[in-house]
Amino acid sequence: MKFALLAILFIPYTLYAQSDSLASRTEYQKRELESVKVSAAKQRSKQFVESTQMGKIDLSVAMLTKAPAIGGEPDIIKALQLTPGVKRGTEGGIGMYVRGGGNDENLILLDGASVYNAGHLLGFFSVFNSQSLKDVQMYKSSFPAQYGGRLSSVLDIRTKEGSLTDYKANASIGMIASSMTLQGPIIKDKLSFIVSGRRTYIDKVFRYIPYHFYDVNAKLTYVINKENRIYLSGYKGEDVLSMTSTGKDSTNSPYELQSGMKIGNNIMTLRWNNTPRNGKYIAELALLYTGFRYHIQGRMNNNALDMQSAIRDLGIKGDIKTYTGAKHRMTAGFSLINHYFNPNIVNSTGAALEAFGNKGGKQIYNTEGAVYLNDDYTINEKWQLAGGMRLSLDQVGTSTYINPEPRLAARYLINSQSSVKLSYARMVQYMHLVSSSSLALPTDLWYPVTPLIRPGKSDQVSAGYYYTFPSVGINITAEAYYKWMHNLIEYREGALLILNDNYEKELLKGEGHSYGIELFITKTSGRFTGWAGYSLSYAHRHFDSLNNGKEYYARYDRRHDFSLVGMYDITSKWSASSTILYATGTPFTGQLSQYMAPKPDLTGVELLPAYSGRNEMRLSSSFRIDLDVQYKFRLSKRIKGDAHLSIYNLLNRTQPGRVERIYNEQKGEYTYQQKGLFGTITTGTINFNL
Repeated sequence: MKFALLAILFIPYTLYAQSDSLASRTEYQKRELESVKVSAAKQRSKQFVESTQMGKIDLSVAMLTKAPAIGGEPDIIKALQLTPGVKRGTEGGIGMYVRGGGNDENLILLDGASVYNAGHLLGFFSVFNSQSLKDVQMYKSSFPAQYGGRLSSVLDIRTKEGSLTDYKANASIGMIASSMTLQGPIIKDKLSFIVSGRRTYIDKVFRYIPYHFYDVNAKLTYVINKENRIYLSGYKGEDVLSMTSTGKDSTNSPYELQSGMKIGNNIMTLRWNNTPRNGKYIAELALLYTGFRYHIQGRMNNNALDMQSAIRDLGIKGDIKTYTGAKHRMTAGFSLINHYFNPNIVNSTGAALEAFGNKGGKQIYNTEGAVYLNDDYTINEKWQLAGGMRLSLDQVGTSTYINPEPRLAARYLINSQSSVKLSYARMVQYMHLVSSSSLALPTDLWYPVTPLIRPGKSDQVSAGYYYTFPSVGINITAEAYYKWMHNLIEYREGALLILNDNYEKELLKGEGHSYGIELFITKTSGRFTGWAGYSLSYAHRHFDSLNNGKEYYARYDRRHDFSLVGMYDITSKWSASSTILYATGTPFTGQLSQYMAPKPDLTGVELLPAYSGRNEMRLSSSFRIDLDVQYKFRLSKRIKGDAHLSIYNLLNRTQPGRVERIYNEQKGEYTYQQKGLFGTITTGTINFNL
């Protein structure tokens, strides 16, 4: 069951001479509420056409969480994967490959603080509990100057504030996880709280699977006065695995095996917001803390192994937006973050594990800072320019990198419903994720740049056409882009990455470029809402030491990607949503044949594989339909609810994600068999609102 949070809209009180009945007041409030919704939708449509912003996905949390999801668990990242330009990785995973970039090239922020591990259960569920979320914005190009640190995208997530006037409770019970939210005033109109918690109960239902994850979000809001507020928000989440088994070894001696794993994030933000009554500026100052760690341990009789890794960020950010006239809107700010990396801490005891040794890990301190200035300048009613400059620096050891990151955008207004936009943006990335798997494993480690591993850089140009139908809430976008990527990293063939402090020797430096066309249609009002997206894209890589120096396709290059997400209110109680997906298969490196060669000791011959070029072969296309049916009900005047039946992969079609080379005895040859992870998955969920 899910207890969904209720958004409260305050309607101004009006006295009617002709009627004082409750029915007339209620009818007026309904009309007023609908009027406010229409006005807000028109304002969004106006901003959509008239701003210089490009490449932005600005769908509401309510719409994103209505999209059918695997296991019936709403997930904003998986919903964003259904938008053009955001490629999926492993089936069911939360990996995002944006406009030809890698999964580590996405800056994910929660209330302004970085999130280093955004997934639970090897990356099959995100750490973001939808009940706690207020606003989600994703940028793929034309990045505002306040954002930096990654090459491909920015995902800025803000959590809800608690009600200053009323107490509310919401809960959800599903087949995978349950969650609950409590909020209300501590001091009415002055101080409020909100707490959201979520936990899986796989370990409770299936005793043979000793695993669970949990998330806790909390926020305090303090109203100093009408112009100043302070927010204190925090997040804590962990994946926990703990198991014990007993038996006898090969010598018939008894043993007891104990093993466990914890991997999690701790995030805290203290933010001051100042909005004067004259509305001439908005100022914010925030103190940030991010902690990420994994801890793996195992013990068998007298042998024990303990492995840990940690990241810690301490930072400060300041921003001010000024409205100095009808023509200029300026934004300026700074950020300073101290990163601490402590990977590969190993402690071992016992003869069987002495090869692991003992080491405290390599402690790395890294300071990343930036200052920026951006100006939106309205030249006339047709033309608007946005120019910005971000100056970033990174200091690690004795090396200091300083990089200018210019941003430029222009908009030409054709009429009140359509416009054409152009943009350019440079982004710089000062850390990389060292990973040897497409799954989110606890051994995946973030490392900063070094004198040998230089910052990654991207330059992206975009052009787009924007059209809106404000009366029906439809927005249409057509964008084309080209992106150059420099100082990308890949791994040498046979690279040793786990517990390797000298990982730099295993990395290669290369280049990349990607380009494509994206079409995006959204409908945000009426009984039928949703979106449709299509992308035609190419993503290439070039490394001198890979593929004989020839260019090759990136791992998650997909030529065509189409998604249709629709939500329909059938009646006041019944509604349905559905997703239709089609995507070209991803490339892979395959074995073409075998050949015989003499053994090194010349005692005979052996069969050796002959491979295709890197990522030269391609999996079959994937097609999937998901469905969700919702029924709303009321238990009392205060308690409302809704029940969901969700079906993932309705047609039970394989979503090709990997291949196995199998020998066909009848034909006397090897063939590739394509396999996926999931078939049809049916789940139920119940939500209550108090």
